[in-house]
This record gives sequence, structure tokens and C-alpha cells, in this order.
Amino acid sequence: MRHAPERSTIACVADDPRPPVAIRITRPYASEDEYLQQELELLSRTGITLVGAQPRPQGVVLRFELVLSAGQVLLRGEGRVVGFKPSAHQGVGGLTLRFTRIDARSKALLDKAATMREQRRSSRPPRSAPPKAADSPLPEAERPSTPPSTGAASEVPPPPRAPERAPEPPVEVLPAKATPARTGTASAIPPPPERDALLDRLRARAKTLDGTAVRGILEQRRRPA
Repeated sequence: MRHAPERSTIACVADDPRPPVAIRITRPYASEDEYLQQELELLSRTGITLVGAQPRPQGVVLRFELVLSAGQVLLRGEGRVVGFKPSAHQGVGGLTLRFTRIDARSKALLDKAATMREQRRSSRPPRSAPPKAADSPLPEAERPSTPPSTGAASEVPPPPRAPERAPEPPVEVLPAKATPARTGTASAIPPPPERDALLDRLRARAKTLDGTAVRGILEQRRRPA
């Protein structure tokens, strides 16, 4: 008896027939340029942060529309939830999406936003390093003298020594003069013998002379030789 071959059963999982969740976000701007001036940094070629959108699970695909205050549609497409920013713009949270599908009009807006972003970057002045504090120049008299470089470490000369003072000549000490001791009365110096004889002869002669002859002799002695 022959048995029919068994057929293997393959279970097929059908795709989720539910369409993506659609959200509509209105921003308080009157024109496309005003929106780009305010929220340019929230828009890139690959994604967008929808300010005012409620948090969604990461990985969920959303169909979105971004419109102005008058109802004009700026962006329309689909995107996958990447994350949520509690303070995306001016303290308001925002839902960040990564684009999976956008229309032609939205693509033109993304190109315009990229051009504006490049213009902003090129107009910013380059960051310069903070200026260094300039050393205050010293006066010419206070500048240290730098010896010329000889390739090897030069020795610093010692400071000049103060000139030595010449030794003063020794003071000559003179011997003290002998001073005769005073006895209260003038000591009489005995005259030599010749003087006594001369005085005796003068006295004897004076007795024989009169007054006129004595005056003549004294006047002769007073006259200069």
C-alpha cells in the first residue's frame, strides 16, 4: 500500500494592514521663510524635529504634515521615530523623525534649508585664539644685558667687587718734650766766670766816667753796625 507524500505547511505572516499613524503639526509662522529663520536647525536632509508633537515609541513610522498658521502645507511625508527632545525650541518639546518618504515639494524645501545653512556658516567669523597678554617693556636702564650666545652654556660673570681702599699711612707719634719742673720761683742760672769778670771791669770803669760819657757809650751801642 502506497502512502501519499506529506506536504509541509508554511505559515505566512501577513503585513500589518494598518496604515501609519498620521499627525498634523501647525507652526505659528506666516511664511516659509519665517519658518526657516526660526527653526532651520531643526530641519536637515534626512530628518526633522516636529516641535509640539507628543512623544511616540522609538521605531514607530508616522505620516506627518507640517503646516503654517494659515493652513499652507510646508512638509508632507513619512518618518520613523528616532527620539524625543523635552526642550526642542523655546522650551517646547519635539519629536525627532528620520525621513522614509517625502514628496517633491518637501524635497525642494529641504534643499533651500541646506543652502541657507551653508550661508549662515560662511558668514560666521572664524573663532580666534584669545590674545596673549603683552609683556610690558622694561625701561632701557632696567633691561638685563644678555651675553652673546656661543653655542655652549655661558657662565654668568660675578658681580664687580668694590674697589679696595688704600691703607692709611701710620700716624707718627712724636716724643713728648721734656718740660722742666716748676718749683714756684725762677731758678737762677749761675753766670759763667767770664761774665762776672766783665761786669766787675764795667763797674770799675763806670766809677771813673761821668754821666755824659756813659750816655755816649750807650748811644754807640744802640746804633746799628
